[in-house]
Amino acid sequence: MDILQLATSTVPIAQSVRYTCVLTNNWSGTNHPIDYASVSGSAHWTPPVLLAHSKYVDLWSPGNFASPGIESVAEMGTTSVLQSEIEVLQTKGLAGDMVIGNNQFNGSDPPQLFESITLSPTFPYLSTISMMGPSPDWFSGFESFSPRGPGGYWFQSFKLATYPFDAGTEQGTTYSINNDAESPHGPIYQLTKDTVPESGILLDPTGTTVLPVITWKCDLSGAGEVLNPTGDELGVNQEFGMLGGGLRKRKV
Repeated sequence: MDILQLATSTVPIAQSVRYTCVLTNNWSGTNHPIDYASVSGSAHWTPPVLLAHSKYVDLWSPGNFASPGIESVAEMGTTSVLQSEIEVLQTKGLAGDMVIGNNQFNGSDPPQLFESITLSPTFPYLSTISMMGPSPDWFSGFESFSPRGPGGYWFQSFKLATYPFDAGTEQGTTYSINNDAESPHGPIYQLTKDTVPESGILLDPTGTTVLPVITWKCDLSGAGEVLNPTGDELGVNQEFGMLGGGLRKRKV
């Protein structure tokens, strides 16, 4: 995950807030040319899942094994199993709002605007996931990002770029579905120049890196004075922000 932009508000983190988020596709033949032409008419993001949760929840995380719900999203783009898992977390008081979007086709659909989602002192973390369709078990999203900024205020807005991941549950080396299961399952891992299939699928035109596949932009819904409208000084292109109490990998 790259943090592209942050802007601070005057809304204290002791208050609950609502964010409205937009998903913009960056997965394309220009950015990821190998084999993309074979799916240019069908490439899409399956219905994204957005979840507000506590520090005790990891919806998914590199190095961990995918839950059945994450496996279903990554392999088939279906959300019902993950919804059931989330409902259990909600019953236990570990998760709050959940928002589910729509299919978004790369070649024809505009950026997707989601229903707003509430973050609160109890549920200050936001995680997202969507399958790269068609693919074996590849997905993108971010996990456990908390938009709490310096001085104890929510960020007015934030923009994140996310990369492709392999769920470790299905074999396959190209844009295809219904592949053999990975047995045993492996941990979730990011698809990088060192971990993509031998064909180099998902590499950029130079063949040296994997570029982000999604940009997520979230803005506070309602009032809140912007203190840093550009956000550049707050950490552009950091892998993990280190500001305030919220933008760090270690949960607080």
